[in-house]
Amino acid sequence: MSMKKFVIPFTFLLAIIICVAVPVGVTAQTSASSDEAMAVANLENPTDAVEPATEAKLIPSDIKGLKITEVESDSLLLSWDKSDNANIYTIYRAQETSNGKVGEYKKYKTVKSNTFRDTGLSEAKIYRYQIFAYKMTDNYITQSKSAVTSVMTKLKNVSNVQLYDKTTSSMTLSWNASPSADKYIIYRSDEKTDGSFEKYKKLTEVSADGNDKYTDKKLVGGTVYKYKVVAERTASGASAVSAGKAVKGITIFNSPDNFKKLSATETSIKLGWSAVTHADKYELYRDGVKIKTVKGTTYNDTKLLSGSLHNYSVRAVRKVAKNVRRGNYSYVNASCKLPGSRIEVSISSQTLKVYKKNKVIYSTPVITGAPGDRATSVGHHHILSHKSPAILKGSYRGSKWTTKVSYWMGFTYSGQGIHDATWQSAFGGQYYRQGRGSHGCVNVSLSSAKKIYDNSYVGMLVIVK
Repeated sequence: MSMKKFVIPFTFLLAIIICVAVPVGVTAQTSASSDEAMAVANLENPTDAVEPATEAKLIPSDIKGLKITEVESDSLLLSWDKSDNANIYTIYRAQETSNGKVGEYKKYKTVKSNTFRDTGLSEAKIYRYQIFAYKMTDNYITQSKSAVTSVMTKLKNVSNVQLYDKTTSSMTLSWNASPSADKYIIYRSDEKTDGSFEKYKKLTEVSADGNDKYTDKKLVGGTVYKYKVVAERTASGASAVSAGKAVKGITIFNSPDNFKKLSATETSIKLGWSAVTHADKYELYRDGVKIKTVKGTTYNDTKLLSGSLHNYSVRAVRKVAKNVRRGNYSYVNASCKLPGSRIEVSISSQTLKVYKKNKVIYSTPVITGAPGDRATSVGHHHILSHKSPAILKGSYRGSKWTTKVSYWMGFTYSGQGIHDATWQSAFGGQYYRQGRGSHGCVNVSLSSAKKIYDNSYVGMLVIVK
């Protein structure tokens, strides 16, 4: 709306003062005369506020430089260049209604400064402003042409931004939906190798039509990503955005692929695995105990017991600045090369075989531990104790025993071993399931025990399978 510049004579001003009261929203200033305040009150419709002057008066210069800054979801700052000769400004405001249309201008505020902060606004709504400058004296009032501007207030930030379902190459971003937004803009910042981050880059746009999550794919394991969710609304050629709510999370570090035994000797196992992207080194564990941290992708585990079997695990490690990140484990069971001299016990066939130079030199039926908590321990063991004769002491569920045997070859720290069992009338078959199973030991006849004893030694491999 543009307005003509007018002046009015003092006698007409007196008539205005007598007939018009000060409206709500206009505060008389203590530094202005009552005539001035009453005249301002008659500016409900600026086109009818004054009549043409009969003589030249000081007229305010037109409003210029009108702008809106510091826009938030509930406030904004109006500012304009000072108008020459003006000593008061009147602000008219029109605002968007619930049906999405902008209503008529209404007188809103009268101020002396060339700035005004409007508060208590609604988020993502259009507000239009029209500003007039006035020159007011005891004798007359003059008016400038107006200036107009408009803006849409910002959207409030989305809330409850989270990252979940993290894998080695993806993660899902979610947030609480905004009732005012019509879409969401997702930005992402990637971690650099020195621990700093790239600038945010636009990743994608998500329609607000029932959507409140996004899954980002093709990521790198063990890497931190920062996301920012910005809500946006567009209407009547205007748009509003939220400041943006940020969250960050790390993808799961890839577990090393192709973890396997490369080669073995009787006392060593060489392991290898594929390199993991961004890994600085790898932590290697044997039977649950960390044994080495290496930079390469192979490791030769030496000084093992002859023919021993082990469970290995490996995981990638990455250091970013002061942060150390560890990935998921990969696992493999690996054994040393079987020595030519060894003992093999088969629970299923209830037999024991003695090997020398990889050839069976003796075989005998046995009775192993009863199934359940008395079963003989499966795995690669070694003879720890080699005695003749020996006294065996034990207990099980309240019962205790002390038994003398002629030959004892213990192979576990829990007390399992090979020994003669003269109380057994027969061996082999399914006796171990029929109430004659031991408490974990391998029972053999007296003659078999002597034969095994004579061909065994401390440290000899015992394989129970």
